[in-house]
Amino acid sequence: MPEIMQERPPFVTFEVRAEEDRQASIEAGHYVTKDVDYAIITPAGSKDRVERVAVDWFANLARQVEEGRFPQNWLDAFRSKFDYWKKGQELPVDGTSVRQWNVLSPSQCKTLLDLHVLTIEDLAVANEETIARLGMGGRDLQRRAREWLKASTDVGKVSERSAALEAENEALKTRMAEMEKQLLQLQAASARRSPAAA
Repeated sequence: MPEIMQERPPFVTFEVRAEEDRQASIEAGHYVTKDVDYAIITPAGSKDRVERVAVDWFANLARQVEEGRFPQNWLDAFRSKFDYWKKGQELPVDGTSVRQWNVLSPSQCKTLLDLHVLTIEDLAVANEETIARLGMGGRDLQRRAREWLKASTDVGKVSERSAALEAENEALKTRMAEMEKQLLQLQAASARRSPAAA
C-alpha cells in the first residue's frame, strides 16, 4: 500500500473553559471557577466532535499506546500541538498545508479547512463522507492530491539520485586529476631516464 494511503490522525484543537470549582465555591460561599483545558477531537472527515478534558484524554491515549492500540508518533504530535497551543502559538500541521497548494481556488481551500482537511496528505486519504461533503469535484481534488504527493515523492527520489550522482562525479573527477598528475610524473621520470639510457 502506498505511503499516502496510510491512516491520518484525527483533527484536534484545544480550548480553555471556565468550570465551577465546587470545593472553592463551598469555601467562598459563592460561585468560583477554574480554567480547564479541553481537547476537541474530530475524526478525519467526520462532522462528529468528541470533547475531553485534555489531561484525561492524554492519559487515556498513553494507556492505548501501551496496549498497542494507538500510534506513539500520534500521541507525541498531539502533545507537541498542545505545548504550542499553551504557549499561544499556531498549531503545526502534519504534512503540506492546503493553504500552500496553488492548485486550489480560495473557496476550495476554505471548504477543505472548514472540513478540517488541513493538508494535502489529509485530502489524499479522505474518506467517502469527506469526499461527498466536498461536493462536485471532490473526487477530482482527491485524485490531484494523490498525484501531487506521488510526484513530490518521485521528485524527491530523483533529487536524491541526482545528488548521489553529482557526489560520485566529483569523486571521479578528483581521482582522474590525481591519476593525470601521476601520469605526468611518470612521463617526466621516464623522459629523464631515456636520455641517460641512450
